[in-house]
Amino acid sequence: MDNNSRVSGYTLIELLLAIVVAAILSALSLPAYLTYLDHSAFGACQRELATFKTQALASNHLDDTLAPFSFGACAVGDDGQPNQAAVASAFRGVFEGEATSLILDTQRQGVQAQITQQGTVERVTAP
Repeated sequence: MDNNSRVSGYTLIELLLAIVVAAILSALSLPAYLTYLDHSAFGACQRELATFKTQALASNHLDDTLAPFSFGACAVGDDGQPNQAAVASAFRGVFEGEATSLILDTQRQGVQAQITQQGTVERVTAP
C-alpha cells in the first residue's frame, strides 16, 4: 500500500461546523416564519369576513334572516362559530350598550381580528 494515498471524506470538525451553520440559519429565520404564520391566519380571517360582509350588507334590514355561513378561519373564543347576527351588526356599525367593536379569534393563538365601529377589519395581537 502506498503511504501517500489518503482516504477522502469529511472530518468531524467540518461536519460540526455545517451543523452549527444550519442551526444559526434556522434560529435567524424562526421569528420571520412565526410572523408569516400570524399574518397568514389574520389574512384568512379577513378574507372570510369580507365574504360575509358582502353577504350581510346585501340584505336590506338587520332583522333579515342571513343565509348560513360557515366560519372556518374566524371564531369567538372556544365556542367556535361566531354569531352571524353579531358579526353582521358589527359590519353595519350597530352596537348595543358599551360595545365599540367585535373581536374574533383566528386560527393562530394570540392573533385576533377586530371589526371596528367603522366596519373595517383590523389585526389585534392578544397579550
